[in-house]
Amino acid sequence: MAPRIRLLAYALCVLGTDGVVVGGYREKEGVPDGVAVVEAGAVHLGAMRCCRLILLLCLIAAETVLARPARVILLRHAEKPPDESTVHLSERGESRARALIVLLEGKSVLGTNGPPAALFAPKVTRRGHSLRPYETLELLAEHLKLFVQKPSGPSDYAALAKHVLSDPALDGKTVIVCWIHDYLPALAKAFGVKPEPARWKSSVYDRVWVITYEDHHAVLADLPQNLLPGDSTE
Repeated sequence: MAPRIRLLAYALCVLGTDGVVVGGYREKEGVPDGVAVVEAGAVHLGAMRCCRLILLLCLIAAETVLARPARVILLRHAEKPPDESTVHLSERGESRARALIVLLEGKSVLGTNGPPAALFAPKVTRRGHSLRPYETLELLAEHLKLFVQKPSGPSDYAALAKHVLSDPALDGKTVIVCWIHDYLPALAKAFGVKPEPARWKSSVYDRVWVITYEDHHAVLADLPQNLLPGDSTE
C-alpha cells in the first residue's frame, strides 16, 4: 500500500469514516469532545483535541519512516590498478564488475524483493574524480536496463541516504549503492545502522553490506562476495 493511501486510512480511523469533508479534511457529525474539528482550514483545539492532532502528526512521521527500501546493499568499487592516478578499474576490477551481475541478482543477497530498483554511485568532483564506482555498476545497469544515478559527491553521503530513504518510489524495493570505501561506514550510519560500522579496510574489495529494516531498526549483514579466486568465503 502506498504511503499516502496508508496515511489516509490511518486518518480515517482516527477521525471517523462517516463524516463530511470540510476544507480538505474529514469532519464527523455529532462527534464527542476530544475529536479535532476542521472548518475552512481553521483548527479549533481543546486539550483533548491537541492530543488528536499530535496523534495525526505522529502518524505522518511514521509514514515517512515506513517509506524506505526493503534493503540497501552497500559495496566498495572493484579493484583499482597500482597507478593511483588512474581513475578506471584494473583488469581484476573489470572481472569483478562482470561477476557482480550474478551475485546481485541472487536471492542470497537480494532476498525476495526482486531485482534492484535503483543503482547509485558518487558523481565526479574535483576531489573525488574516480570513475570506478560507476564502472563497477555499469554492466549491471545495462543488464537490468537501469541507469546509474549520481546525485551526490563522495563526501555528500548523508544527502544520498536522505534521498533514498525519502523516495516513495523506492519503498519496499532493493537499492544498490557503490561508493568510496572511506565513506562507507558513515554512509551505513546515515542509512540508520547503529553503531557506525568499523572502518572499511583499504585492501578489501570482496565484501557487501546488506542493510535491512526490522521493526523500524536498520540491521547490517557483512557478507562475502566470493566471486573471484582469492576472495573471502566467510
